[in-house]
Amino acid sequence: MNTNPLLTLVVATLFLSGCLGPQVEAEWAPHGDVLNGAVVSDFTLTSSENTSWTYSEEAANTTLVVAFLFTNCLDICPVVTHNMKWVKSQLTPEELNKTTFLTVTVDPWRDNVSTLHEWKTGTQSNWAHLTVDDNTSDSEAMAAIQSVWLNFGVGLTIEDAGTSDTARHHPDDYTVNHSTGTVLVDRFGTLQVWWGDNDWILDLFLEDLRHLHTL
Repeated sequence: MNTNPLLTLVVATLFLSGCLGPQVEAEWAPHGDVLNGAVVSDFTLTSSENTSWTYSEEAANTTLVVAFLFTNCLDICPVVTHNMKWVKSQLTPEELNKTTFLTVTVDPWRDNVSTLHEWKTGTQSNWAHLTVDDNTSDSEAMAAIQSVWLNFGVGLTIEDAGTSDTARHHPDDYTVNHSTGTVLVDRFGTLQVWWGDNDWILDLFLEDLRHLHTL
């Protein structure tokens, strides 16, 4: 039987591309730390403009870049904010439409709406900054933000005079110690990549974000 060599080559190429495509995707290794595939639980917090911000409404079908910080942090938090601004500045209009930037405070006792608004305008970080409208320990608002911290794996303690306590109870004079970073969430709501606050490599972070745009 005669076989057309060109036809055989085309068929083989299509077969290989179909087999290798998913394998290549599965082998993607982000530059940041791989997360465990948890999914964002929908949440509503209060923005620095004193409006409600709901994840499923504001970030639906977009890649989320979310940083956890507090305004009394004078060293690494401004750097993280500057890094996010740089990444945002590198995106094309099409990429910006696919991306939501977000900051969530880890100090809602001091970072009220007006404080966060001052931080946002002072750092010119033009995206949503979220806190709560009631920081009493047993309020629904505090339960909501604590659920967000838990969902994103934010480790948080309150320190005072060499001692520490949980985030539910704290002294009047305190500092916040939080073990977190910036998290990349794909458009399906899956937590994909974690970048430590001290580990940012801007170009590589941008590569991770752009890869998630392709999912």
